[in-house]
Amino acid sequence: MAKFRQIQTSFWSNTYIQEEMTAEDKYFYLYLMTNEFTTQIGIYSITKKQMAFDLGYSMESVTALLQRFETYHKLIKYDVESREIILLKWAENNLNIGGKPVQDLIKKEIKQVKNKDFLALMYSSCPENSLKNFIGLLIYKNNDSYNETANESSDVSSINLSNFEKNKKTNNSNNFYESSNAPLNEAVAINNKEEIINNNHDHNNINNNIYGDLKKIKQWFVDNGIDFSKKHETKVLELLKNNSLGFILKTFQDQLDILKNKSDVKNVAAVFSTHLFKGTTEVNTKDIEKREAEQEKIKNEKRKEYINNDKAIEVFKNLPAEQQLEIENEVIEKMNNPMLKEIKRNAENVFYLMVSKELKEKMFKLGIKF
Repeated sequence: MAKFRQIQTSFWSNTYIQEEMTAEDKYFYLYLMTNEFTTQIGIYSITKKQMAFDLGYSMESVTALLQRFETYHKLIKYDVESREIILLKWAENNLNIGGKPVQDLIKKEIKQVKNKDFLALMYSSCPENSLKNFIGLLIYKNNDSYNETANESSDVSSINLSNFEKNKKTNNSNNFYESSNAPLNEAVAINNKEEIINNNHDHNNINNNIYGDLKKIKQWFVDNGIDFSKKHETKVLELLKNNSLGFILKTFQDQLDILKNKSDVKNVAAVFSTHLFKGTTEVNTKDIEKREAEQEKIKNEKRKEYINNDKAIEVFKNLPAEQQLEIENEVIEKMNNPMLKEIKRNAENVFYLMVSKELKEKMFKLGIKF
């Protein structure tokens, strides 16, 4: 059966793609997302030699691009030992649990992953919904079978499940509490329940603990002057199937604090309960605005740096050929990377991106203005 990979048309209008990626970057990224070795989960085995052959690049150029996408763009990780690659943004737009055939394929592909740390990275990049529940359970189950054979070889290193993201508040979520609608019943049992992830508790023990947790949450309602009706109890029990006591209490307290600080809220308890029943949340707009301002500041600083780099390279290319060669040789010697000359021959743009910082420093020392 033929395989198909979807690329959203918004790929071309994405701000980061437009401003931070060169034409060569875009070409390489599209290749990573659509080549014949790609999988449903965004983790697959591929050699540098295969990439070079498909793209018509040298091995050195492919190595440089992989390094750029891993350390600069932070969009991938490549394991040179297992020859596996993970696309870190894959789950956001390309991974879904679909029907049973897709679920079976995902199960199969997860079992085939050699670098177990990649599974934790895939899990952490999944959106907070039933997909994450499903993936978490599969990895958890896969890890159990993996651990059974771990003692047979001292070289085996199992995935560190403690690295999985715990449930956390996301201020821009409109369905923060609605985590009980997962289409797979078994997914409910693993959805970031801290007792399962950290202590590997039995499911029956968890169910026994739920009512003890319910009692503590009920006391929190009483302490904060909020009515705890049968409807509240039903909703809280749903939440306890999927979330730890500590996470729920922290989330409730955060929500309550936001409501108390809003001048237009006349009845805090009533609004809190309405959000709980509807599965919605209050948003701390000040925090969001602050983060957005910080991110914009970082972007502006990066833009200035890129513009400055472009100017420096432009000035460099206008220098006499002999002086260019002399500066380049000194830079290559300083960077101690013999592949740079080969990279320049095959991918000049990549070469100048890699050496732009050192070029600027060298030109500055020589008193060359840019």
